Amino acid sequence: MDDSTGPLSNNSSQPSDSLKPENFAPSPDFRWLCLELFARLDDININRVKYGKAASVKYIEVIIHFIKLWRTTVGDDFFPVLRLILPYRDIRTYNIKDFTLIKAICKSLNLPRDSLTEKKLINWKQYAARGTNLSSFCVEEVAKRRKEPEVITPMSIHKLIEVLDELSKEASTKKWGFTGLSDSASFKYCLQNMTFLEMRYFFDIILKVRVIGGLEHKFLNCWHPDAQDYLSVVSDLKVLAYKLWDPSMRLGRKELSINIGHAFAPHFAKRLHISYEKTCAKLKSDFYIEEKLDGERIQLHYMNGGARLRFLSRRGTDYTHLYGESTERGVISQFLKLREEVHDCVLDGEMVSFDKERKVVLPFGIVKSAAVEELINSSSSIESEGYRPLYMIFDLVYLNGVSLTRLPLYTRKDYLKQVITPVPNAVEVVSALECTHHHAIETSLHKAIEMGSEGLILKQRSSTYDIGARNDQWLKIKPEYFEDLGENMDLIIIGRDPGKKDSLMCGLVTETELNGQTDELKTSTSENLETSSQMKVLSFCNVANGVSDAEFKEIERKTRGCWRSFALHPPPNNLLQFGSKTPVEWIDPRVSLVLEVKARSVDNNQLSGKKYKAGSTLHGAYCRKIRDDKDWSTCATLTQYLQAKIAHNYYSYKKRAHQLSPRKKKPRRVTRLDDFESDTARECLKESNLFDGMRFYILGDYVDPFGHRYDKSTIVSQIIKHGGTALHNMTLKPEDLSSLWVIGGKSTIECASLLDRGYDVIDPSWIFDSIAAGMHLKLEPKHCFYVSNRLLENSKKRVDTCGDSFCRPLSFSEYDQLLVKWPRVKEESVKCSSVAPELEAAPLFMFRRYKVFVASSEKAAATFTYRETIERYGGSTTENLSDCNLVLVHNSPIDSPQFLQDLRNEVVAEFLHRGTENRIPRLVNSKWLNACLSEQCLVPEEDYPCV
Repeated sequence: MDDSTGPLSNNSSQPSDSLKPENFAPSPDFRWLCLELFARLDDININRVKYGKAASVKYIEVIIHFIKLWRTTVGDDFFPVLRLILPYRDIRTYNIKDFTLIKAICKSLNLPRDSLTEKKLINWKQYAARGTNLSSFCVEEVAKRRKEPEVITPMSIHKLIEVLDELSKEASTKKWGFTGLSDSASFKYCLQNMTFLEMRYFFDIILKVRVIGGLEHKFLNCWHPDAQDYLSVVSDLKVLAYKLWDPSMRLGRKELSINIGHAFAPHFAKRLHISYEKTCAKLKSDFYIEEKLDGERIQLHYMNGGARLRFLSRRGTDYTHLYGESTERGVISQFLKLREEVHDCVLDGEMVSFDKERKVVLPFGIVKSAAVEELINSSSSIESEGYRPLYMIFDLVYLNGVSLTRLPLYTRKDYLKQVITPVPNAVEVVSALECTHHHAIETSLHKAIEMGSEGLILKQRSSTYDIGARNDQWLKIKPEYFEDLGENMDLIIIGRDPGKKDSLMCGLVTETELNGQTDELKTSTSENLETSSQMKVLSFCNVANGVSDAEFKEIERKTRGCWRSFALHPPPNNLLQFGSKTPVEWIDPRVSLVLEVKARSVDNNQLSGKKYKAGSTLHGAYCRKIRDDKDWSTCATLTQYLQAKIAHNYYSYKKRAHQLSPRKKKPRRVTRLDDFESDTARECLKESNLFDGMRFYILGDYVDPFGHRYDKSTIVSQIIKHGGTALHNMTLKPEDLSSLWVIGGKSTIECASLLDRGYDVIDPSWIFDSIAAGMHLKLEPKHCFYVSNRLLENSKKRVDTCGDSFCRPLSFSEYDQLLVKWPRVKEESVKCSSVAPELEAAPLFMFRRYKVFVASSEKAAATFTYRETIERYGGSTTENLSDCNLVLVHNSPIDSPQFLQDLRNEVVAEFLHRGTENRIPRLVNSKWLNACLSEQCLVPEEDYPCV
């Protein structure tokens, strides 16, 4: 292309069509194609280990032999056979999925509904050997129940093409449903007239799977040296076959570029997990930043001055019928405003759904339904209610017969601005920010997170448009929603669906179980799990990708004998909990393995939330490795997952738009836990209503007096756990200000600005003190970071001269600080401070229900220490045996059996005197007290008898 050609020059001449290829012989049988190509390639694949590196050569030999055989015995027209070899590139649609095919096969075999064979076919992945696909598995089951017909009419490739045409027409006029496919005359004809070998590959063709696996590029390169490149710019097998039938005819640079009216493989953005600095360096510190849109990649081919349009997807699917065939009418096409000089052009963009009422872009998945809704309403007004498709254009790659792919991006963007006039809410141009520094990436990403965007696209400013490429000139950055968990999660395996490739179900451990486990529980086996286990794991996601054959074997070796059938022996509900999706086999988590799982994003879809007990799952999860250094007690917990997800999403959570009808309206509100978590997740995370109705704006991290740092996400998670709402900005209505709490513990410019505007800034310690006290505390001086004088004076009335609160009990750490701060108090509290340091960690109110009588055969000094210890930890002592509910006997070397017997008789006599309605005090030795302090909890009294 001559770069001097002007962007608006009218040069729409197309190359003349070549002669159409012809076949000089009738098409061969379909069986011949299966034997000469498909079966031979499969045989090499099965024996790939045997062939080693020579397998690639074997593949090419088979392909070249087949191509030569076709050319010498049939002719040069490869279009009929290409449609069978590459069925997923054929424009015909059959709308046949695995389940549809299985139901049709079962009906053709006259199998009763819900029979064992039908269930086996439906769950074929659990029974198929590794490397077996659905078509082979179905043919094996068919072969068990009927023989091949003794007299079979050979089915030619031409005849099969006609049958597939009929099947495609039937699919476009009716829905197959459970048994509709079995009633199809075309489908019945194939089952009755095909051998088992033909039937296997026929199933692959109508399922549109890769019949020759990943050998497409090898086949195309052997057929014609330009075939692969040309197919990427036309995406049409018929055009390919008619253009390149002669291998000696090579294409020029222009023909291998964009062909107007034909879909091409777009330039893709590459995702790199590198630092912003390295990203900036890869882009030569001169790049554009664009918003990553959540829609469908659509290229618009504008022809004959707008009289003819084509809207094509990245895979060549034609959506012109949805968006408009000309600029005169159409959901999108009528709003295309291009300059009169533009005769033809190709625009690259993203089709998204736009909520006209709330002025926001809706999530991916309702783009086509939005177009259909617009067609049904026949609305030409953009301002009407509801949602509609919005075409966001970001590149111009072809103009008036000239390909612009080799021009730099900044030139293409300049041309784009010149040729099109945007129409708000219908056809718009994606804005791009010119940047030169890596700080711009971080700033833009934070802004994208706040907006709930998919992420960013970074494009080198001088980059060309490389068809079908995915290189370092275009990069994409997505927010890491597992930032607090390092994006990777260590998940425990709790189930599996056996098959050619096991699907492993992983779970999250509930944190309450981890806190209360004993050594006995951790070592107990699955044999007595019903009696000894208190743990509980919730199903979370399925992982199949990323696990190598060696890792599958390792998992099988380490868990052999531990798997149980879910149908025959379901797990106890207090051990494992599943949603609507259950595994075929389950395993006790204590004898299972931990996988390090990485995922693209969190899937909050409502249906996915019902499948898994955790309430949400991972999208695109795959295994990175087996974590041999971890077990169920150290893997990810449900609370960790929810805290990290919600704390990060409190400012980055994308406000997911609901598919509301135009007549339904919902008021805007602050995003909180209730908006996107399931009942199970909410119950596991929310602990109280302490901060219910309160809104918190967090300024930064918090460091407590002991040097422990709590980042902003931790503070936010604590607020949400106790019913509060976290805000990410200060845009509140006046009536909401009364419930606003500004939290900060560090002097910043923002903090000083809020103080100048009249806001009181409260120290984060107030949040943690209120949670510890279990009540909404009134402010004390230590809680006032930047407040008004009036509020500060009121807070001083709630503490004494030493700083001791009138409203709440002191913790031991606060008590120690008080002693250090006020030496006079320390002198008055010698008796209290004389307790051994190892007793400081015991719970404050351990003995609150005890009134203890301390008994000893001698006036030992230890009895004073016992009384002091009991009183310090919430209990009380008495000198009167009749008032106690526990007798603590000091173990003295001179204690005699007679003393203990007399003490017991005295206790019994006192009990009989008081009446039988009162509980007799139990006699324990002093080891009971030491055991309570050591375990930091009450131990059984009966384990420490003194008599």
